[in-house]
Amino acid sequence: MPWSGRETADTASRIVREIWRHPGVSRSGLAERLSVDKSTVTNQVARLIEGGVVVELEEGDASARGGRKPIRLSVNRDYGRVLGIEIQVESWVAVLVDLAGDVLGEVRGERPVREGNFAEAALAIVAEARAALVPEGARLLGVGVGTGGLIDLKKSVIRYSVPLGISKPIDFHRDVAARLDVPCLIENDANCCAWGELAFNKGEDLRNFLFALVEFRKDHVSRDGYGGMGIGLGIVVGGKLWSGAHGNAGEFRSVLCDGSGELQVSAPKDLVRRAGEDSSALFTVADEVARNVAMLVNTMDFERVFVGGDIESLPIDFPALLGRRLADNWMYPFPVSARIDYSSLGNRAVAFGAAGMVLDNLVSSRLLLAEDGSSLPGSNPAGGGNSFAERDSRVPGGIR
Repeated sequence: MPWSGRETADTASRIVREIWRHPGVSRSGLAERLSVDKSTVTNQVARLIEGGVVVELEEGDASARGGRKPIRLSVNRDYGRVLGIEIQVESWVAVLVDLAGDVLGEVRGERPVREGNFAEAALAIVAEARAALVPEGARLLGVGVGTGGLIDLKKSVIRYSVPLGISKPIDFHRDVAARLDVPCLIENDANCCAWGELAFNKGEDLRNFLFALVEFRKDHVSRDGYGGMGIGLGIVVGGKLWSGAHGNAGEFRSVLCDGSGELQVSAPKDLVRRAGEDSSALFTVADEVARNVAMLVNTMDFERVFVGGDIESLPIDFPALLGRRLADNWMYPFPVSARIDYSSLGNRAVAFGAAGMVLDNLVSSRLLLAEDGSSLPGSNPAGGGNSFAERDSRVPGGIR
């Protein structure tokens, strides 16, 4: 049953996204949530089931008025997979994720990445990760890449990156994405982490939160250049990733820093370098980060704060430290209500979030759905031009 026109395909895309965000919803629940008549939902769901995108679960409970038990729906977790990759200056980590958000595999590798070799290095990393994680014959729906720096997600351009030594813009779409046979997006590493919470944390309706990514690089390039400590903030307001007026939202530098420089805290570089191994140095830099983040959390009145990255495995309770600084920064007699948690993803939070970013954009656009119900993303072996922008003239609905 082919889709009949763009409007119909757009409605199907909305249905897929709603089922993906709310597994177990019924057809009547979809009609109510989307303000679409029940016959349209029934017809669209039938097409989605036929195409393998949606599956029926066991029947739910009947209503208080009795009647037929509703059949619950879910996106087919086996329909396809997404690759999420974090690229650092000397190494990378990749995860393969299904549509339910379960990690099917993880692989790590070492490869130097610099301004001069970025495109070829990125393509090689994607190829290595794909060969190691994606089984032969499995459908790969897309690839997400996360790395440090100023990145324009919509234009697919790396504007600047201190960690990678990139001082002039790199056209990621032209140099990397267009040379792949599946859609590929690149985003700032901390923003990827926020995307991960938006995409996979379905137990609660996250609307206003901050993700604090705190990493400690061990390679000599990072340690010699900026002490090896990288901090970024992913900001979500009203359920949407906030990029700011110029796309620079989430870039962190302590208010205690004086003058220009590439260190993100005011502590000396030697102390920052020791933070990954020395508990006293770790507390000094972590406390400065906590004081800055506390001011932002209180100012923005975030309901949740997630903390992720290497900080999760170090001997410091950063959520507790941040909680104390939140209280110190608060001037009113009633307590601060922000809840602070580790992400539990550790040093694969960026890669996992990059996969979530791609899935969110796939289900928010028509890219997960074929016009004829059969041709699917990831099925184009010829490659070339498989970016989200080229596959759909609109900006994908998931790109905020």
